[in-house]
Amino acid sequence: MTRQAASVLATASDAPGSSRDAFKQGMRALPGGVTIIAARSPDGEPLAMTASSVTSLSVDPPSLLVCVGRTASIARALVRLRHFSVNVLAAGQVEVAQAFGGQLAAVGAARFEYGHWRGLEGRAVPVLDGARASFDCEVAHVHDWATHHIVIGTVRAVQLAPDAQPS
Repeated sequence: MTRQAASVLATASDAPGSSRDAFKQGMRALPGGVTIIAARSPDGEPLAMTASSVTSLSVDPPSLLVCVGRTASIARALVRLRHFSVNVLAAGQVEVAQAFGGQLAAVGAARFEYGHWRGLEGRAVPVLDGARASFDCEVAHVHDWATHHIVIGTVRAVQLAPDAQPS
């Protein structure tokens, strides 16, 4: 570790209240795909959120790991209804990420006006058309850690758009 890196780490952990902010800033620099996690509320309302905390977990069985804040509106749906989709955004879907990330004025179901979604009617889990990949998942396990649910989803189906460029 360089002297400068050690200095930054010491500053981040020594200054009261700054280690959390330093951690957030550092994690924002971590490259990764942007996804929309979608589900339904117990009342049947479509829910979704922008998330970058998604990763592959296993090929056998195919499974993903998703981290969701316990206070997120989608958290209760994941724990209770146990079915969700993970949609990996393509280039040109920046507004979708912004809408579900709370950066646009849309709230609730109005966010689904951004992008082309299948499954908004009935009880199906919403899936974003044109996403680079969409994973239809069933919750296999939920582990609570601090402020988040760590959700392991078994992948039931995958839809690919191989010509879609990354976001």
